[in-house]
Amino acid sequence: LWECGAEVNRLAEAAKSGTASRDELSGSTITITSLGAMGGVATTPVINYPEVAIVGVNKMMVRPVWDGTQFIPRKMMNLSSSFDHRVIDGWDAAVFVQRIKALLETPALIFVD
Repeated sequence: LWECGAEVNRLAEAAKSGTASRDELSGSTITITSLGAMGGVATTPVINYPEVAIVGVNKMMVRPVWDGTQFIPRKMMNLSSSFDHRVIDGWDAAVFVQRIKALLETPALIFVD
């Protein structure tokens, strides 16, 4: 997992600096894009052909959440996604997005089977 994270960071830096090779920027099946830094709270990401999916990470905002007795401030964000339904069934796409949500809400789940 740590090696994967290190590789993601390396590729991100190479892309930002313009030193990434064509091979390093091709062959993917999904894109993760972030418009949150630009203030986007709900987006409609467009799939980059020939990929089959894209997930957009939007701006994190503090919102009031009822905990049963009072409102408490919680950091929340929207995820936006698009899937090529010729390749991915809608149910499977929804399960995938729910898994991403669960891992973002409880990162310790990454280490549990």
